[in-house]
Amino acid sequence: MEKPNYQKIYQDIIKRNFPEKIEQTKKLLKKNMNVLDIMKVSEILNANKTAENQKHKSYDLNSVLEILKIQQKNNYTNTFTADKFKISRNTVAKWRKIYGY
Repeated sequence: MEKPNYQKIYQDIIKRNFPEKIEQTKKLLKKNMNVLDIMKVSEILNANKTAENQKHKSYDLNSVLEILKIQQKNNYTNTFTADKFKISRNTVAKWRKIYGY
């Protein structure tokens, strides 16, 4: 299954609803967006609505491994990593167990 074109989706959303945030998101709307880039753009656009958007997140393998590498490189705890990326600390622990970090 092919991934959605997030760059095009977010460009349309920004043009219609958030024209004042075009400059803030310009660098993030690069050609190959990963899940972390999508999260950053979404966070910029929905700064006040984070609670309702937390329920529907999913991560691809590359993003999971990138989060775990960041955690390992900076010696972050599971709790700090979970807070930083706004995910459950149980999810971080599960990923570490599955992928051996």
